[in-house]
Amino acid sequence: MAAVVPAVRVDRETEERFRMGERDAFAAVYDMHAPAVQALVGRYFGRAFEREEAVQEVWLQIHRVAGSFDASRGELLPWLRAVASNRCKELLRARGRRPDARVELGDGEADECASPEDVARATRLREAVTRFEGALSPAEAAVFRLSLVEERTLDEIARATGMSARRCKYLRKKLLVRAATDPALRAALGEVAEP
Repeated sequence: MAAVVPAVRVDRETEERFRMGERDAFAAVYDMHAPAVQALVGRYFGRAFEREEAVQEVWLQIHRVAGSFDASRGELLPWLRAVASNRCKELLRARGRRPDARVELGDGEADECASPEDVARATRLREAVTRFEGALSPAEAAVFRLSLVEERTLDEIARATGMSARRCKYLRKKLLVRAATDPALRAALGEVAEP
């Protein structure tokens, strides 16, 4: 039997600050609603690693679209569930579109089809990621590169850095929140995420 998550409300002021992108309000919403979101994600992804990754993707998406929340149209938790459900569906659909990781592309093959706008967006993203990574401590930079850029598992990151998997997970979560509040990185990611 699934655990019942009690309905909890965040006050209107916190909701408005969340909508405006304030870090403390986002953290309060996360603290209050993370169990409900995680339970919903668990319906879509059976394996623990997939669930963990999907939960992080969902919270990144929630942070990206927080400005679209309108308290006059409904409560926050149903909105969070709708965003989470839609993101999980997108992630599941994307599985069928991922290229075979075993096939290597030669230099320039990927860029031959790219338009000048795509190349400019990719360059801005690369610069934003490099700038963001440059402001991190060496341990944070290693976890950032291995986890969020190279998409390695926590066990692989722990072996590569000599840190515990738990420490790597903590740093990754901390970096996700920090990256989501970085204006330049957020803008660059928004450009490449647009359809």
